[in-house]
Amino acid sequence: MWSGLAIVLLPSPGGTTPGWLGTAMSYQTPFIAAPIVWSALIAIAGHILLMRTSAGVRIRGAGGNPRAMRRFGWSLVRSKATLYGIAGVFGVLSGLSPLGLTTSADANLALRYTLLSIAAVILGGGEFVGGRVSVIGAVLGAITLTLAASFLAFLNVSVDWQVDMQGAILIVVLSLRVLLQRGERQ
Repeated sequence: MWSGLAIVLLPSPGGTTPGWLGTAMSYQTPFIAAPIVWSALIAIAGHILLMRTSAGVRIRGAGGNPRAMRRFGWSLVRSKATLYGIAGVFGVLSGLSPLGLTTSADANLALRYTLLSIAAVILGGGEFVGGRVSVIGAVLGAITLTLAASFLAFLNVSVDWQVDMQGAILIVVLSLRVLLQRGERQ
C-alpha cells in the first residue's frame, strides 16, 4: 500500500534533498569508514535499549511470550503500539538514508531493501515468529549481505541477480537453522 502511494505521489525520480541531510550522509570519519561507525553505534544503542531496559523486556515479551506479559500485568496493546511506533521511526530514518545518498527521491528504490531488511534480521539470529532477536546480530547480518552485494557487483553480476542471491542466502540460512534445531532435539 505504501509503495503504491509513493509511486502515485512521485511517479519518476526527482526532487532535491535538504543540505543538512546530504552533509550528514557524506560525513567521513578519520580512520574507519562512517557506515561502520554508524552501524556499530546503532547496534550498541539498540542492544542496550532492547536487552537492558524494562521497555526492552516488554517489547521482546510482546513478540516472544504475550501470555506471560498479561500475567505480569503489562499491556500487550501498549507494548505493540510502542513497537510499531519505534518501527515507524526507524522506517523514516531508513528512508532518509538513501535519500541523502542519492540526493533525490525515488519511490522504486525501496523495493530492493524489503528482502534485505528481513534477511538481515534472520541472518543475524532473529525468528520469523518473533521472541528471539539480536540487534547486534541484525546489524552484522545487514553488513554481511551488503558485503555480499558488493562482492557480486565487483564480479559484474546484475542487480536483479544480486537480489536473487540474497534470497538464496536467506534460504540456506533458514535451512541450516532448521537442520541444527532438529539435531538438538534428537
